[in-house]
Amino acid sequence: MVFLNAVVSQDFAPDALPNAVRSAIGKPLRRAAALTQLALTGACACLTEEQRRQPTILLWQSTSGPRLETLNLLDEVCLGGGEPMPYDFLATQPALAAAQIQPFLPGLRSATHLPLDGENSANWSMLLALACRWLDQGRCAQVLCAQLDHWPDAASGRWLALGTGPAATALGRLQPASLPAPAGQADTPDFPAHLREWLDTGRASSFYLHAATSPRLAVEFARL
Repeated sequence: MVFLNAVVSQDFAPDALPNAVRSAIGKPLRRAAALTQLALTGACACLTEEQRRQPTILLWQSTSGPRLETLNLLDEVCLGGGEPMPYDFLATQPALAAAQIQPFLPGLRSATHLPLDGENSANWSMLLALACRWLDQGRCAQVLCAQLDHWPDAASGRWLALGTGPAATALGRLQPASLPAPAGQADTPDFPAHLREWLDTGRASSFYLHAATSPRLAVEFARL
């Protein structure tokens, strides 16, 4: 059985991210890209110190990706006419976020970045389907699913933490929905906020996430 252990939504002004990182880990994370900082602050918000040592997989999607870092790098090369600094190049590689946050999340076993093709698109259903499969197969003890984005005027992280065993603060359980699934929430970037609203209102015993790509990826959430 797969449990929903945390739902976290974070919004920051871009210049506030370093302070958020310092609050999460007690020191700054130097020369880290915004996506890396978002990944670290969100993971720390989802997991207790003890949970951070458990075998963990991170699945995260992004509309913005490292767009700002890539534009800065191109400006340095094309307009500055010089060699870019190594850490400016590394900031354009989202896969490296895992290496930078692993010292603070020692249980991290793997991380996968899935780029999105539009500002209103999301693929929570695919992330959750992968998470449920891997948890059922015993590949890890918990999976963090996230959408991380940063723009010139805003940065945001949306998180769902899943595990094979319920945490002390477990919120519910989830499973692939039976077909055909009842009417439910569309797969949008702000899905965690809708899930949190359902958890807080207590109006229905089940909550469904529909998949834009395939009905087979629909997910059912149930209260404990």
